[in-house]
Amino acid sequence: MKIAVIGAGPAGATVARILHDKGYTVTLYEAQKSFAVKPCGWAFPVLDRDEKREPIFDLVKEAVLWEYTGYKMYLDNQLVYHSSNRLLGYILDKPKFIEALAGDTPTRMGVKATYRGNGIVVTGSGDSERFDRVIIAGGFPMQPRNLEKILALQYWVRTSRVEEPDFPELYFYSDMIGYAWIFPENEKTLRVGIGGYASRDKLLALLHELMKSKKYIADGEKTKFEGAYVTVSGIDWDLASSTDPYYVGESMGAVMPATGEGIRLGMWTAIALARSIVNGTSYVDELKKIRVIRFMRPHRLMVEKLLKMSPETRKQFLMKTPEESLLRISLGRATVSDFLKIASRPEILKAIISDLL
Repeated sequence: MKIAVIGAGPAGATVARILHDKGYTVTLYEAQKSFAVKPCGWAFPVLDRDEKREPIFDLVKEAVLWEYTGYKMYLDNQLVYHSSNRLLGYILDKPKFIEALAGDTPTRMGVKATYRGNGIVVTGSGDSERFDRVIIAGGFPMQPRNLEKILALQYWVRTSRVEEPDFPELYFYSDMIGYAWIFPENEKTLRVGIGGYASRDKLLALLHELMKSKKYIADGEKTKFEGAYVTVSGIDWDLASSTDPYYVGESMGAVMPATGEGIRLGMWTAIALARSIVNGTSYVDELKKIRVIRFMRPHRLMVEKLLKMSPETRKQFLMKTPEESLLRISLGRATVSDFLKIASRPEILKAIISDLL
């Protein structure tokens, strides 16, 4: 069986690698001349029990630039949680990681490919080839419908010394749904960014305010500025039901709505699709078996509820939510029961009810 995969991000490289290793004839197309061109975070949470069972996730540890062994969490610039001595995740060398994911799958770099239907893939040079299966993995630019997105902006900074480089910092704001971050990637370089339901001007203002508040960042060299849209709708199940073509990763909305995390979600959708093709099973059914995919719906519901709250109620929600619950949300591992426990706390219930009166 001949299979084309259009887009060599984490999702595309993963599904191409798995199917190639299973003996399928796979061609992986990437419009850019190098991997990991899209601006985004390179963070990956510590592997859970499901990921430790999947060999493809072994490649995560081989691409680690930096480990995080604690975190700081702020609300309206006030420190609310500070934890240490606990491995939470990594910053990856994303180009190296995707190259490893693709393995020896035949890959056509710098080739813009378009699917024309009936198995026909056409390249920018006008060449065409027919495939038995076509998989779209080109992220949000290749979504066939306009899924909900927010803007994320980020600076890369080089400084003489990063304060507490083992601790990423997250900044939440009661008057905005979203957050800012400081992600060190070693003792002298870091990324400072923000994403949320706000205008570009407001996001930039908050980001610049955060950077000025940290002397080591304000005095550092800004080596790069980038921005990208991040899908926050959750999986579009109509796209998941499509078989001509198939969709994986952000092209079908597989990004954690509350955090913008996409690498892990993209890989899991790729694993589900590979299982579907190899075993002749339903792709939708395979997706629904995966725990992290099931976590996406409660995360999306939380975002919808937060959008309806007043700033004061949102502040109460974030201040009164137990630290472990906020951490599970940040790691993309909060379940329905977690959100029910949060909502049932008297102080949060009172704040939510006051909004309804």
